[in-house]
Amino acid sequence: MSTAEVQNWWDELERLGRILGQVGPDEVCCEGLSQRQCAILRILVAREGTRISDLATVSGITPSAMTRVLEKLEARGLVERVRGAQTDGRAAMVRITEEGSRTRKLLDGLMIQRTNQILSSIPAKQRPQILKALTILNNAIESAGCCALNAPVERLTQIEEKK
Repeated sequence: MSTAEVQNWWDELERLGRILGQVGPDEVCCEGLSQRQCAILRILVAREGTRISDLATVSGITPSAMTRVLEKLEARGLVERVRGAQTDGRAAMVRITEEGSRTRKLLDGLMIQRTNQILSSIPAKQRPQILKALTILNNAIESAGCCALNAPVERLTQIEEKK
């Protein structure tokens, strides 16, 4: 690949990252949650009662980073950690609270609305091609081993299938 080609890809990937940062919950939600907090709250609904270390693995972050995120969510009353609820008495598991479920539903509604706005600006005939290209791009990024913890992050559909 030529240097110009690599630069074009780099520019577009960087642009995509910036745009996706704007599409996420920070833009559409007045709850004041970060994108990471929103994503973890969303995953937690499908993985309620999971250990913090397992939740970190699924989310693609370190257990210590997960603990920091959960502390913030817990302070807002969106989740609660329960110690010793599993066979390992030292391990804490995480549950979503009623307020956390309400917030998650609000976020989902806002993100569905935002996604519909984006999709409506794409010609209907091109949507399947773009979705296929996004899937190929996501698979390539995951397999390149260059991002996050160098491990694929489970898709929400995969998480919900395990429920």
